[in-house]
Amino acid sequence: MDSIEKSDSTASVLNENESTLEEIRFFDYPIPSLDSILQYYETSGAVSNSPSARYFNPSDSGLYVYYSLFDKVKMKSGNYSFDEINIGTLTTHTFRKPLYGWSEKDKDQTFILLKSDGELLKIGKSIKVGSYTEELIKELGEPIYQIDSDLVFLGRNNVIGKFTIQNSIVKSFVYGRFNLPEKVFDTDSIKRREIIEGKLKGLK
Repeated sequence: MDSIEKSDSTASVLNENESTLEEIRFFDYPIPSLDSILQYYETSGAVSNSPSARYFNPSDSGLYVYYSLFDKVKMKSGNYSFDEINIGTLTTHTFRKPLYGWSEKDKDQTFILLKSDGELLKIGKSIKVGSYTEELIKELGEPIYQIDSDLVFLGRNNVIGKFTIQNSIVKSFVYGRFNLPEKVFDTDSIKRREIIEGKLKGLK
């Protein structure tokens, strides 16, 4: 995988040991509208009952739901491979209903996690596959650390974004709300990275 081309706006990233708390400004990150994402869902299923040790817990009851997202225009043509029509996955939190369990049409769902490999999915102004690194930094601030071609960002509202960059362009990303300790914003950069990497483990 190509290494990241560091522009003036990314030169201060380098690694967590070169950042201090004074250099990092945490603020709330955008939360997507579920309607804008669920238009691409094709299959779904319950993941687990809440609460979760990994994800943000909207309540002490309910369940997490997993949606597979596809480019439905390409699906109809039948001329594309699975990898080309599969554009990501969405996880939400919802509640069991007495009569029907749960449905993708439920309005009480809470956004939890989006994994995106396609340009159709967008959060905020520039959080999408195909955006430039400079656009991400303008919207999310400086990343808190970098590993190889991945930039990791942290929002005050417990949102973590992990973006794989190639030639200064986002190729894929994981963006979600996690169950983080409050101290994550005040701890040293090494400990903060350990906490975040623990939450991101296994998510690609």
